[in-house]
Amino acid sequence: MNTVSVRARWEDLPLEVRAAVQARLGSSVVEVVYPEGGFTQGLAVRVTCADGSEVFLKAVDLAARMASHYQAEAAVGKHLPTVVAPRLVWSLEASSWIVNAFESVRGREPDLRPGSADLNGVLDVVGVLEQELTPCPVSGVGPVGETLSSLAGHWARLAAAGAGSGGQDSWAASRRVRLAELDDPDRLVKASVGDTLVHCDLRADNMLAEAGTGRIRILDWSWGARGAAWVDAAFFVPQLITAGHSPAGAEAELGARVPAWRAVDPEAVSVFAVAITGYWAWNQANGPGGALGAYRGRAAEAGRRWIDYRLG
Repeated sequence: MNTVSVRARWEDLPLEVRAAVQARLGSSVVEVVYPEGGFTQGLAVRVTCADGSEVFLKAVDLAARMASHYQAEAAVGKHLPTVVAPRLVWSLEASSWIVNAFESVRGREPDLRPGSADLNGVLDVVGVLEQELTPCPVSGVGPVGETLSSLAGHWARLAAAGAGSGGQDSWAASRRVRLAELDDPDRLVKASVGDTLVHCDLRADNMLAEAGTGRIRILDWSWGARGAAWVDAAFFVPQLITAGHSPAGAEAELGARVPAWRAVDPEAVSVFAVAITGYWAWNQANGPGGALGAYRGRAAEAGRRWIDYRLG
């Protein structure tokens, strides 16, 4: 995903925080490399130390709105197997900042397009999640229903807002009755109960194809929750559609690798598709615009194609 980076820089950290980080590293930082992209303002850098060691650092002021996500990522990260994600090396809080240090994995965002050299590896790692993360290895995470319930209900809001909201187009009008029937948070919460650690934000820019090996790792576990294993596959379907897969093809690719996806009630998947598409449509129309708004627009269009496939 092409985005404009708004992230903090290494020199933006208070001197006390940089000193605490270098003390924990055991060596001074001599090189800082900034990755492209990202929607948040926290620090994200690969640092090289005088002793030749490397780590990837993520940091944010604890007063920032997103600080709880960095704390959650630290809590979840220490339980993730390296087959799934880069290893969390350590986490510290100093001078009202939180800093998370991860294994430095050099690589790039994988290509999700049909036929890409990355695709099988990406699908395989999504398939591994159910096996590796069941039962849920993190005791402190909440149920995924808390996240999913916040996705539902946006079609009614779009309808109430009128044509200027972007929700009263001919597509939404033609589907109004069925959308209202399926956009049900209670059904979504009930269907999502389970004991797998789910990521809740699977996208290409939350993945890394390791340089040299092509091995795929999943990043940014700040939304980690306990729930049914099919949920992450559902989050990933629109990403595949956006990359050029047909809805049927996307579902089939995941069904070949995720047992829970094959077993889930088809109506639950339709409820999910309606909820997340409404969420994207509402936030595209009422959000900040820019790169994030453009992404939400693409995701909403993929969601509409998915709903068309599922509802006929």
